[in-house]
Amino acid sequence: MTRWLLALTEYDITCVTPKAIKSQALADLLAQFPSGEHEPAEVPLLGEVYVSTAAIETHWDFKFDRASGARKGGVGVTLTNQKGKKFHLSYKFDFECSNNEDEYEALILGLIAAQKKGLRKLKIWGDSKLVVKQTMGDFALKEPLLAPYHTVVQRLLT
Repeated sequence: MTRWLLALTEYDITCVTPKAIKSQALADLLAQFPSGEHEPAEVPLLGEVYVSTAAIETHWDFKFDRASGARKGGVGVTLTNQKGKKFHLSYKFDFECSNNEDEYEALILGLIAAQKKGLRKLKIWGDSKLVVKQTMGDFALKEPLLAPYHTVVQRLLT
């Protein structure tokens, strides 16, 4: 360790912690390094948990975003519980799709992952106003290419 320290003293190296990580930068990074074969790893999130009937189920924050730097498309999903434990997923697509299709893909993949992990209460956060408002029923579905995505999302949410 001392040899490394002496060898590096001739360089002016300073370490600075970043002030904040924007969600888009995180989604871009996760899309560059996808996690596996388009399926979440079968790793238990909370291990063995013993729940009494009086226990209150807490919610998970579910954030999704598309990766703008990906050529054919990619998305990032983050699930965070109340205690701060995080579960990250990233997917890279082998097909081209629009921005809105990317956002719907991210939402669908995240909902499937949450369902596989047995998560029932989710607070869903997305930066695509169109996708969020269509999912909530505030916006009408005008683009026919998004209809299958909307149907799958509604089915997963029920």
